[in-house]
Amino acid sequence: MKKTFLLVFCILFLSFCSFPHRIADDFISWTNNTVDTLLFFNDTVSSYQLKPKYQKMAISFSSQEKALQPKGETYGYAMNSVNGQYYTVATHKDKYGYDYKLITYSIRGENDTEILVSQLNSYKKDMPIDGLVLEMNFTFETKCFARYVINESIIKIDRYEINGILYTENGEIVGMKDTPDTIVHRSVYKMKDGRFVKAK
Repeated sequence: MKKTFLLVFCILFLSFCSFPHRIADDFISWTNNTVDTLLFFNDTVSSYQLKPKYQKMAISFSSQEKALQPKGETYGYAMNSVNGQYYTVATHKDKYGYDYKLITYSIRGENDTEILVSQLNSYKKDMPIDGLVLEMNFTFETKCFARYVINESIIKIDRYEINGILYTENGEIVGMKDTPDTIVHRSVYKMKDGRFVKAK
């Protein structure tokens, strides 16, 4: 009887102790800093890129992933990886069985430059459902980058556009502004059934 009681007590105790870990696994806390620590600035292509050790771990886009038309601001660029690959920064499975990947890859920019893209993808049973561009980091006359936060079911994105170039009325560049013009665009998305729904 004592052995049975001790066994039941131990099972209950272990279950209780493991409960906080299960809750922690259901929580997403990703920001642009999650990606930024993996990068370096490559002067050759005038863009941030993954450090070489992470580039080696990149994988190819599947045909289904290539077919995704990601939501969010793309600035009119074709969202095609320069080498057909992406690096998975972080992953998460929610309690409903949806998987989420925070990925990064580079696309072609203007005049032989590249643009670093951070993107959130959702999946169900390994099949892609939706994609959302979190950040496109590049400079071509205007410097563009973003600050984003992904917590549980909410995604908040602040896109910055900074223009420090001084133009004439004819559009010719004549210098730099003492104080650059900064525009911030905020977007809010909800994560619902594996899809990213714009709320603001």
